Amino acid sequence: MGHQQKRPHTAAKAQSRIRVRRLRNLLVCAAALGALGSGAGAQIGQPSAPLTFRTDYLGYAATLSPRVTYTDNINLESGDNADDDVILSTLLSGSGIFSSKRFTGLVSGDLGLSYLIDDDDLRLNQDVGGVGTFTIADNLFYFDVAGRSSRQLIGDIARFSANVDAARGEQANVNSFSLSPYHFRRYSDDSSTQARYRFSQVFVGDRNSNIGGGINNFLNDSQSHEAILAYNSGRQLDRFQYTLSLYGNDTDEEGSDLLPSFNYRQGSVFVEGQYAVTPRFSLTGALGYDEIATEAIQTFVIAGTPIDVEVPIFDDDQLSGFFWRVGFAARPGRRSSLQLEYGRRYDDDFINANLSYDITQRLRLSAGASRTFQTRAQSNTTRFQALQRNVLDFADQLRAGGEISPEGIIQLANQTAGGRVDAQTVGIGATNGAFVNLQGQYDRTTVTLGANYQNTDFGFRDIENIGAQLSLNRELSRSLNAYGNVFYRRSDTTVNIDDCVAAPFLFGIPGAAGSADVIAACTGFANVNGVVSTLGGRIGASYRIYRNLSVFGEYSHTQRFSESALLEFSENTVTAGLTLDF
Repeated sequence: MGHQQKRPHTAAKAQSRIRVRRLRNLLVCAAALGALGSGAGAQIGQPSAPLTFRTDYLGYAATLSPRVTYTDNINLESGDNADDDVILSTLLSGSGIFSSKRFTGLVSGDLGLSYLIDDDDLRLNQDVGGVGTFTIADNLFYFDVAGRSSRQLIGDIARFSANVDAARGEQANVNSFSLSPYHFRRYSDDSSTQARYRFSQVFVGDRNSNIGGGINNFLNDSQSHEAILAYNSGRQLDRFQYTLSLYGNDTDEEGSDLLPSFNYRQGSVFVEGQYAVTPRFSLTGALGYDEIATEAIQTFVIAGTPIDVEVPIFDDDQLSGFFWRVGFAARPGRRSSLQLEYGRRYDDDFINANLSYDITQRLRLSAGASRTFQTRAQSNTTRFQALQRNVLDFADQLRAGGEISPEGIIQLANQTAGGRVDAQTVGIGATNGAFVNLQGQYDRTTVTLGANYQNTDFGFRDIENIGAQLSLNRELSRSLNAYGNVFYRRSDTTVNIDDCVAAPFLFGIPGAAGSADVIAACTGFANVNGVVSTLGGRIGASYRIYRNLSVFGEYSHTQRFSESALLEFSENTVTAGLTLDF
């Protein structure tokens, strides 16, 4: 991996540029999907600068940006409760890669230090992630690592804006990591075997939040053990290829001062197949069986004695059982691919889809849909199977002359709960999700338009999120750059008052179940949930005054709408600063 490569000939260069562009588009789409899915606005900087190798093994890109911000609603409060503030901050953004024959590692993210003048408060904001893969023995044994530390939202309807320092009490430090040793071997006929174990841990530091009825340690931490055995037939059969898999998962969520501890166990056996009717059209499908057990245990202290009580949330017999999906995969042309399947799993019908279409050489459309049962530490099995290959391919593309941001790879490596998580919530649930993304890369203009849908059944409540985003970047001249974005997010939380009265601790409400105080609190909780819609946007420009020094200014506005006036707010921010490139 780390050896010196000869300069490719012209045709190879062209193919390399095509591969780089396709990988870049894939990563941009993945990053856009994650941002749309979260809608959290918890990022504190622009996407990382593109990487290039500085030596045969090392590459980096970094920027330092001192800035000043004025906001007219630092706590995102409603009406006359809004307070303004001035924020002095410094943001360090960057990414790096080290790649040798036995190890390839990527790191990317933002680290910001802010001082709020009126509040006299010093704050650290971070969103830093990394991923690495060790090659212990070629085509035999590997070891993957990944981790992330970030500021994330707490709760289903947490307030957010483009200003990460706003509504600080509705954010928490979330630290996660995963370790995964595994065996992978590919044979001469392209068949392969894999045996993998993966350990994941998520720590939520919400002791200084104002979520959870004043409870300082409201959300659970999460720990997951996963294992998979898989065999892929490769080219053994002429037109038919199949994969046999065994999968196991054991996830615990615990550590809250109020919430019950959750446990999720899953054992699955399944076969996935694809039959090539023609070189461009295949029939696809899968058949398998899930055995799922969920458990929620609440500890009560009665007369000084702790007593564990099981709280019913899901019917495990309905979640367990046979699952299937059938459909097709097609490549109508060199620029398009489509997979569309219909199936049933976790007691509901679903669509499994993936679409990719290069409308032109510069404009790409992607879309997808799926159904998953997710926890905050559980990963998508098919994704982490491909993680090691993605990281190594990324390094190869850089060596071929590419300039690509590692942000998408790192987001995928640290993906939890089926999508990039910038909001932490309560419990485990079955999720239907879909997205569509249109990305254009022109000589001086980059545009991204996307939308997403997500509906999660947590057993005791349902949450539906719909989001959309438009981003535009235009290079007006060699020194002047303009950018802007608009986003929309609609969250609909359905709360059953009877469930809340019977188990108020699930909703962050302390007190005895069924008591008058709990009934009043649950009624109030249901009234201030429901539908909230957040609309926001940002416009800005930067001007390069020296080779590696730019000045910039931007304005952003965020507005939230709700049937409850207490949940509404608006915020305006103005920011100006410098950016120094390294």
